[in-house]
Amino acid sequence: MHGNTASLRTLLSLMIFCSPVLLLYVAAGAESGDTVSLPISGDDDWSHHDFWQTTNGKPVSDGWRFADGAVSLVTPGKGGSIVSRPLPPHFELSWTWRIEKGVNSGLKYRVRRFGNSLFGNHYLGLEYQIIDSRPEDTSVGSTAAIYGLVAPIAEKTLHPPGEWNTARIVAIGDHVEHFLNGKLVAAANTTGPAWETAIALSKFSGSTGFGQPREGDRIMLTDHGGRVTYKDFHFVPHPSPSPEVAHLPGPFLANATRNGWATSDSVVIWTRTTKHREMLVDGLPFVSVPPTEAARLAKLDDAPRLLALQLPPGATLEDMFGACPGASGRVRLSYYPDQQRHKIRHAPWKLTSGENDFTAQWHLEGLTPNTRYVTVIEAQTADGKPSSVLLGGFRTPPNSHQAEPLRFCMTTCHDFLRRDDGLNGHTIYGALEKLAPDFIVHAGDIEYYDQPDPWALTTQLMRFKWARLFALPANRHFYNHTTSYFIKDDHDTLADDCWPGQTYGAVSFEEGAKLFNEEQFPSRHPRYANIRWGRDIEIWLLEGRDHRSPNTALDGPEKSILGIPQRTWLFETLAASKADFKLVFSPTPIVGPDRSGKRDNHANTAFSWEGEELRERLSQIPGVIVFCGDRHWQYASVDETGLWEFGCGPGSEKHQLGWKAGDARPKHRFLRVAGGFLSGELVPSIGKNKPSLTIRHLSVTGEEASRFVFPQPSSKAKRSRSQAAD
Repeated sequence: MHGNTASLRTLLSLMIFCSPVLLLYVAAGAESGDTVSLPISGDDDWSHHDFWQTTNGKPVSDGWRFADGAVSLVTPGKGGSIVSRPLPPHFELSWTWRIEKGVNSGLKYRVRRFGNSLFGNHYLGLEYQIIDSRPEDTSVGSTAAIYGLVAPIAEKTLHPPGEWNTARIVAIGDHVEHFLNGKLVAAANTTGPAWETAIALSKFSGSTGFGQPREGDRIMLTDHGGRVTYKDFHFVPHPSPSPEVAHLPGPFLANATRNGWATSDSVVIWTRTTKHREMLVDGLPFVSVPPTEAARLAKLDDAPRLLALQLPPGATLEDMFGACPGASGRVRLSYYPDQQRHKIRHAPWKLTSGENDFTAQWHLEGLTPNTRYVTVIEAQTADGKPSSVLLGGFRTPPNSHQAEPLRFCMTTCHDFLRRDDGLNGHTIYGALEKLAPDFIVHAGDIEYYDQPDPWALTTQLMRFKWARLFALPANRHFYNHTTSYFIKDDHDTLADDCWPGQTYGAVSFEEGAKLFNEEQFPSRHPRYANIRWGRDIEIWLLEGRDHRSPNTALDGPEKSILGIPQRTWLFETLAASKADFKLVFSPTPIVGPDRSGKRDNHANTAFSWEGEELRERLSQIPGVIVFCGDRHWQYASVDETGLWEFGCGPGSEKHQLGWKAGDARPKHRFLRVAGGFLSGELVPSIGKNKPSLTIRHLSVTGEEASRFVFPQPSSKAKRSRSQAAD
């Protein structure tokens, strides 16, 4: 190969690695003499009928003609695309081609199947586009483009329909080049953040290893419309080159995305830029601090000291087990309805910084109800170099006129310390993935600030715990593509049974609440909402910390967990709802029963005034069912008023505590002191049939432990078939 082409290749490689986009400028300099005539063996006659087959493995139809050393598509639409036998994935290939007016064709390479989720498992690969386009056309769909991904340069020579053109592909290792009539016009590296970003924003989104070499790859001649002739194929295989090790500086997206507050036409998307791709799994352990000492430290407000006491000498937080430090950069959210990439929309770029723990959020509006959306998060360095990309998604609720089958789930009580699936995270997420709920409610105690390793007595340590928990692969992946509603409770606000005005170490209640409300989770003001999920279901999400009175205050009409504005909103919106099922999600119990001595929720005597009002008012509204988190056991119970409540139980088998197995009280219709989660499945109203809702308690691995069907067959509360299971 001539030196100027080799130099150009080097230049292109550097440009691809550094450029923020894959629209590559290729400097002039590769002359027609750079095209090398490459011999083929006698066994590989590309112009012979038997070299090719249809994409389903059958002989090629007579829509293709093989004569005089040429392969011609003579009957477009009848010939169908044809593929070669498996060929070496590293190669140089040249050929000549001629088209008629209006042709859309191309030669694809590194062709393979990518599974049913991508174009029905049809053959896909990189494509040297051949189409009746203007010579000055530099779109990703013009002649010599790497179709859909990389545009050719404007300085190209393209002969019109009826005349011959020469083409050449160099595909060695992770680098590919397209030549047209002797000139290098498009190139790309098929690994790295720039390529991954281009794939994520293309029709090939969701593929793994697209464009990268694999044994068994094929060549394809496409039948997309119009007559085309190919001849003079020259193919030379190359050995696999030594892999290049690229240093990627980040930022990355190790905490993926979370979404929240989804309505039929809006959602909030959250992400965070990180220093590394994954959390540190071989980091240092924290210095053990006994609970009695931690209680003493919780009265101090010296943040540097409270941090230093839990770190080994000379260590920083970035050295610790589970560390997932943030890094500044730029992020952009793009989104589109699934299978409708042409409707893609791009939210504004945002800069991330340490001021808000390198997080970013977008509030999207104008969405289509009852639609699955794909999200693409791009991360770049501060100066605009691609560094990471991530696909995710969410579903919008149906509007109030749509009768749709639905499945939702609910969980509570997680933390890193008591995860039950090692470094993968929490076991329940495998079971949740199989159920594929339309939405999930996490009812709080998502993480525990007031538990060891470390005791989160500073804002810095609180942020460390969030980053570590959502860097666990199972947890991260599930929330990255599932519509979610996050409620906070005491342990993920400040500390056990907390209320406004308190402190925990160097952190005030207000600082802890702000961390959750505005930084670590999708934000909304106020943090309570009612959201319609189709014709038959409406949900209410309650805020149980920000507006509460002190637990120690004298009980009476002025003492409240919800606060007067939220309580007024709750009663008014419930009374106005036309949904058959009105599902109230509370971070703490309203019915219970709860342990004696607790003073934190409506099932306790400390809040009996508001609790009695809630139970009485809610029981008078048809279709109301309460779901609560907080408790570390699974239960279903019915108040004397007839109000049902379901406690979903802790999300880990290492987290059940606080109730004696078998101690079923009169209110109980089901009791199980074990980890798990809860699911609800709606069969919508059809014709004269009323909708039904089946509620189940499930184990952490998804086995059914209880089942209740609503509406109940009579007004008398009935016990579950598996009541009081242990």
